[in-house]
Amino acid sequence: MSDYPVAIIGGGISGLATAFFLQQSGLRSIVLEKSSRLGGMIRTDMVEGCQLEAGPDSYISTKPSVTQLAAELNGLESEIIGSNDAHRRVYIVRQGQLIEMPKGMSMMVPGDLNAAVKSPLFSFETKARFLYEMFSPQRHRSGDISVEELVVSHFGKQMLEYVTEPLLSGVYGGDSAQLSAESVLPRFLGYERDFGSLIRGVRREQRAPGNAGSLFLSFRCGMQTLTDALSQAISGRVEHTRATAVNPAPGGWQISADGRQLQAAHVVLAIPAYAAAELINNSIPELASELSAIPYSSAILVTLVYRKTDVVIPEGFGFLVPRRERRTIAASTFVGTKWPSRIPADRVALRAFIVDPEAPRLLETPDRELLQLVRDDFNRILNISADPLLSRVERWPNSMPQYVVGHGARQVRIAETVSQSPGLHLAGNAYNGVGVPDCVRLAKETANTIASLVGSA
Repeated sequence: MSDYPVAIIGGGISGLATAFFLQQSGLRSIVLEKSSRLGGMIRTDMVEGCQLEAGPDSYISTKPSVTQLAAELNGLESEIIGSNDAHRRVYIVRQGQLIEMPKGMSMMVPGDLNAAVKSPLFSFETKARFLYEMFSPQRHRSGDISVEELVVSHFGKQMLEYVTEPLLSGVYGGDSAQLSAESVLPRFLGYERDFGSLIRGVRREQRAPGNAGSLFLSFRCGMQTLTDALSQAISGRVEHTRATAVNPAPGGWQISADGRQLQAAHVVLAIPAYAAAELINNSIPELASELSAIPYSSAILVTLVYRKTDVVIPEGFGFLVPRRERRTIAASTFVGTKWPSRIPADRVALRAFIVDPEAPRLLETPDRELLQLVRDDFNRILNISADPLLSRVERWPNSMPQYVVGHGARQVRIAETVSQSPGLHLAGNAYNGVGVPDCVRLAKETANTIASLVGSA
């Protein structure tokens, strides 16, 4: 007999949301989390009046799953705030200078040709390709290709290096020559099939009626508001213990956790793919092999807070650093501009992102040296030489799954193997979307699947 109908391994956003949706379906579950806190990479700290995020600072408004979840969490929807889009400008570092991204850009596609052609960001050759690209014929590719191949075939190398790669660096931190266009940029492959020209596809999209409002959404008191609300909603259903193995057992699954055994009819692995692989390596080696083959990259987030009188920053949300321009940081967010309520009016907070290939070699670097590297970049790019009032360093090793070429085919193989292991489920950002909304959506799908299986049993 099972101790629990469902055991969820992992207390990040995916595990917490799965437990909540199961509870909404009337199913009891337990969440096993190895660390002393819940929420995973989502954490908000209040430091000297500054609201600082250790992980994601927002979610994209075009994906509704988080907003829908908030509405179910005792009116949490009223705590949602939008980014300060009146000042939503992004800069690209080119030849050591900050150049504003042309308005109307949709990833690497210029939706506003006039702005793109006038921009000093692009060379004459790249601008000529914009016009040529509009006459591209429809194209049906026979297999998966890299992001690099897709972008270069339409716009050339400069668009890849100065727009696409920098934009993707904060999400994947990986290599565009390895990332899968099918899994990372499926919308643009659809435009290629339907219109040939990506520019024509984006223009059609921009003309379609859509939701007005901010592009980015968050919570008044930070992203941790969401995970705290989920934790409270499932109160009493969490154990802080480390799972070490998951094996099939009569009527379900047996979980080894810190020297004891738990029985569950269903098990949800809401942890990184490589961690899930370790738990099932002995019981389902073929699935473990597929999961462990999903590569991950690392990230380091460094936040520096200054007196406003000591720094001058351009109006906007931040800047991106292409690889050929990069020394240490790949991007920076101007926190107080993007989220004015989070930083006192007399302070300026700059959030720096360090990703692959720099992050792995710097993970063990002492904070003092790491902070100096970031300060050197801020001095070089923003001419900031003042000492910060406070700093925060967050290291996230192996935190960003890489959707490399062939990722879609791997997901099919994973799904087929999981289907042969009744009661086993996977959740998290390694499979079908890396953002917080994607994690919530997959958590709900997983909970609904379990509820339907229990109901039909």
